[in-house]
Amino acid sequence: MAETVTIRNMRLVNPRGTDLAPGEFHLNSRLASLSGKRLGLLENSKANSDKVLHELGEILKQKYGLTEVRYFSKHHASLPTKPDVIQDILNQVDVLITGIGD
Repeated sequence: MAETVTIRNMRLVNPRGTDLAPGEFHLNSRLASLSGKRLGLLENSKANSDKVLHELGEILKQKYGLTEVRYFSKHHASLPTKPDVIQDILNQVDVLITGIGD
């Protein structure tokens, strides 16, 4: 998370963020099928991202036999997803697609 400092009525943000811990990066294995899976769609709160993802969710549910499509939102497009939203995603879906708008 970016370092912030509040001075008087101004909030200053250091945009450098934080360094990731060193180590190997591994991708998860691909699912063999989406049939019977729960899909999550995470929109970034920009204009029209929710509309694009809702349409995509309907198409994918019909085409691939998903049991459920759940929608999640970031609180701000330029900030990381809040930890409680990430935990909800991990608890509720089998696969996730993120999307942007504008």
